[in-house]
Amino acid sequence: MTFGERIYKERKKKKLSAQQLADACGLSRSYITLIENDHRRPGKKILRIVAESLDIKHSVLINWYLEDLRKKLE
Repeated sequence: MTFGERIYKERKKKKLSAQQLADACGLSRSYITLIENDHRRPGKKILRIVAESLDIKHSVLINWYLEDLRKKLE
């Protein structure tokens, strides 16, 4: 599962729309969609904000991110 797919899954599990997550993060809905579709890689600051908004430990989100990068490099 890619990083974006995991974000999407967590957002759905929390019953949030992309707009609701975007509002909670202070980002645009289109940016959230780009992350979920693996077209954008958020930076450290955005990762922390998304983790807090989804009520996920920051370290878990970082691990998903790094795992996805490792798979893409193989």
